[in-house]
Amino acid sequence: MKRQAIAYCHVAFFLCSIFPCRVAAQQQNCAPPVALPVSTESNIFTEKQEVYLGDAIAEHIQRNYHVIEDPDVILYLTRIGERLTKHLPLNRLQFQFFLVDIPDANAFVLPGGRIYVSRKLVAAAQTEDELAAVMGHELGHLVAHQSGIDTTRMFREVLGVTKVGDRRDVFDKYNQLLENLRRKPEAFKPQDREKGQLTADQAGLFAVVSAGYDPAAMARFWDRINETKGKTGSWFSDLFGTTRPEQKRLREMIKVADAVPSGCRQPGAANQSEDFKQWRSQVIAYNGLGRKEALHGVLSKLQLSPPLRSDIIHLRFSPDGRYLIAQDDSGINVLAREPFGPLFRIEALYDTYYANFTPDSQEIVFYTDNLHVERWSVAEAKQLDVKEVVIRKGCLETELSPDGKLLACLGPDFDLSLIKVETGEVTWHKKDFYAPNYFQYLSIYAELYVRKSDSSDLNLALLNMRFSRDGHYFAAGYHGPLEFRRSMVGDVGEVIDTATLTKVPIPVSLRKLIAGGFIFMENDQLVGINRENVKKSAVVKFPSGEVLAELELWRQGMTAATRGDYLLIRPIKDYPLGVMDIKRKTISKVNERAALDIYDPYFVAEMRNGQVGLYRLEKNELVGTTVLSNITLGRLRVAELSPDMKWLALSGRSRGAVWNLTKGEAALALRGFQGGYVNDEGYFFGDFPKYEEAERNVAKFNLATGDIVPGPKIEGRTSHQFGQYLFTTKSARANAKQQEDFEAVDKSAPVNVDYRKNVIIEMFDARTMKSLWAKTYPKEAPRVWVAPNNGMLALVWDVQDEAAITEIKSDARLAQRQLTMKEKDGDYFLKILNAQDGNEIGKLLIETGKGSFRLSNVFAAGDWVIITDTQNRVLVYALKTGEQKGRAFGSYATVSLANNLLCVENETGKLAVYDLNTMEKRDEFVFSSPISMLRFSQDGRRLFVLTVNQTVYLLDVSSLGSIAAKG
Repeated sequence: MKRQAIAYCHVAFFLCSIFPCRVAAQQQNCAPPVALPVSTESNIFTEKQEVYLGDAIAEHIQRNYHVIEDPDVILYLTRIGERLTKHLPLNRLQFQFFLVDIPDANAFVLPGGRIYVSRKLVAAAQTEDELAAVMGHELGHLVAHQSGIDTTRMFREVLGVTKVGDRRDVFDKYNQLLENLRRKPEAFKPQDREKGQLTADQAGLFAVVSAGYDPAAMARFWDRINETKGKTGSWFSDLFGTTRPEQKRLREMIKVADAVPSGCRQPGAANQSEDFKQWRSQVIAYNGLGRKEALHGVLSKLQLSPPLRSDIIHLRFSPDGRYLIAQDDSGINVLAREPFGPLFRIEALYDTYYANFTPDSQEIVFYTDNLHVERWSVAEAKQLDVKEVVIRKGCLETELSPDGKLLACLGPDFDLSLIKVETGEVTWHKKDFYAPNYFQYLSIYAELYVRKSDSSDLNLALLNMRFSRDGHYFAAGYHGPLEFRRSMVGDVGEVIDTATLTKVPIPVSLRKLIAGGFIFMENDQLVGINRENVKKSAVVKFPSGEVLAELELWRQGMTAATRGDYLLIRPIKDYPLGVMDIKRKTISKVNERAALDIYDPYFVAEMRNGQVGLYRLEKNELVGTTVLSNITLGRLRVAELSPDMKWLALSGRSRGAVWNLTKGEAALALRGFQGGYVNDEGYFFGDFPKYEEAERNVAKFNLATGDIVPGPKIEGRTSHQFGQYLFTTKSARANAKQQEDFEAVDKSAPVNVDYRKNVIIEMFDARTMKSLWAKTYPKEAPRVWVAPNNGMLALVWDVQDEAAITEIKSDARLAQRQLTMKEKDGDYFLKILNAQDGNEIGKLLIETGKGSFRLSNVFAAGDWVIITDTQNRVLVYALKTGEQKGRAFGSYATVSLANNLLCVENETGKLAVYDLNTMEKRDEFVFSSPISMLRFSQDGRRLFVLTVNQTVYLLDVSSLGSIAAKG
């Protein structure tokens, strides 16, 4: 989602052409233009209404991006913006300036005065003048009111709307627009971007010059970022169509800058360059959530102790064996081997690739798919450097050198390049290195189309490419077509000396191994797969190709041990990892987790309790253990809270725990569970998967004594625990065994049973495993969402399913309602059941505008049905009438029936509380960490919030309830 291009948001990117115009500034000998051109196109929005429109769009899209609005970070940006905006004829707009993480060096504006500047743009700008020039151009679009004009056209063509009213009306109309995206897709196609550019460029350049910035800065920036190298074409190249569009735009930019009178050009402040560089470094290095905490009514705040440990995904020794990396979903722990223990932790993003030590073991380098590269000192435990690599077209695949100085990039044109991380300079380039086959090309093209304007790493794994351990060599290859659209296939492989940037000659046998999949065992040793005969895969000298040993290899997912003649192969048979002893040519060890590394005679692995263990390799002798310092929650499988809010159960993939929130300590530390329920009496019921001799079952734990009572064996893969309920789907075919107890799950069904039709849905009490009810659905099987806290479940069908058609025909109210709906494509039929007895509570039809949005989650509470959709919205329906009662932007919601409140996470870490009856916003809470769990107390007076940093808040919301609820 974070890269999603939303056409209807009118994001005015800075890569727009600039036309010649004469402007001047309000300085001595520099008069302003007589008047800026005014568009004659219809615009139904006043400036105040444009502010409302911009707010609606921002609430819709900002969750998809990491937006930084921390005043300490954006102050410098705001000052630049204020210098520019005070010269523009915009009186009632509310200017707000933000930094944003998007995959390209870009800036955009939203109606009403919201200006977003990407961190990559800040990194790419060499001076404040360059950044101000791009911002000025974007601000020019606000003068042109182009977003208001475009939205006016869409409102008219799609909705038939020709006027708007207050803030609520603007939000409502914008939501209606979202709900009709697929009905008239032609209305949302990008318009001619040349329209309105003259006005935007005149106003933008006028602001830039008036603020004292260099008018030639935009041309310099454009030339560098588009690699036009000063070439602007000519009338002759224009005549024959050989002038690149980027060159034409550069030509026009230079004309604009040359047309500015000399009296309008002012030198910048002497300290501007240094101040800008310091702020740019601050922006690039920032790793916070993006906003400051703003809370009130905090009744309590508690840190979970001990915290739930995230699963380790990567372990690696330093080349000298003195240090280790233990990386999880949210950060990187650095450990010492002697004495064995943690040194410090680096918080990192979820999209961070595996970190590694530099060849001298003194530093750690890592990067993200957004090409954000960091370097840390091991001795000083601090960040040394951070860079944003800007690659205009992005990469299909990348690889970072061990010293973090070079980035290999396979570009979308299938060219292979080596790029200096420090400067972004391309140091080596091979045109048409890769040639996809027809099906690969279609897949790549589809990915590029979805991610257009994306300059990140798509991580498509098309090539086998690696740097040698010391970074002195770079090797890349693949087996496939030798040329695009040619049938001839073969082995392609190349080795580059990174010091001299020259090609290293290699024998055909080595090229074959590189093409088949390879890794460097040592700087002068490589192991590769022979695709023609995997039993003749080999360890060879590099770069001579002399065979040292032949062995059978079949997995490309392999890495070399940090020290020792071992290969780490992932996965192998029934295990995530196997260790191959190269000398013995056998698998000498397997592991239950994929993270493991060897520094002969030691190896390091994650233990079952979440600690990291250091072992002697020969006898698996445990040398030392350590507890990691990570407190950031990884991906949760289960998050359950007892009704009295005194007990909390959480589980990741490998481990879970139950905390006593009254005492602030863990009552149980457990292996990972797949479902859970905690009651007020102090008992926990958890669905534990099969492990060694223990079968899958829902076990009962006494939280006071720790006593465990295993439950009956759970058969089948279609059973899922939701709180106090366990829900299962079974085949209803004639030979399926039927009994009343839980063992009735269809044991005779083969693995390939079709659960899409003719199924039995059965609900069990997870505490006793006794069947509560069962229903047969002979036609299409529904999608099911269970809301255990509300005791309800939702069954969902497409309205064109035979099962839905039958249900609708038998209900006069629904049949009448469907007659008022337009296209049926993408619409839904919902049935709400009581989870305890299976009795029907109500039915509902959901119109989606021909599939303009899809359902992401559904739950029912009382007469309310709450839906989250794929447009980052929460939709509220009344079950009795079937009417939609309101909408709010967000993707996670909880409801209080006692107080008629709806709480929604609008953006990451930002909560909004609404009155369910009126959908008016009652309050807002801002956290400094993303939110993992929300829940109202049973009386609706308290709001429970669990954040990713494992902090539990209880907020007082007793004053927010609606009058109707209180009465």
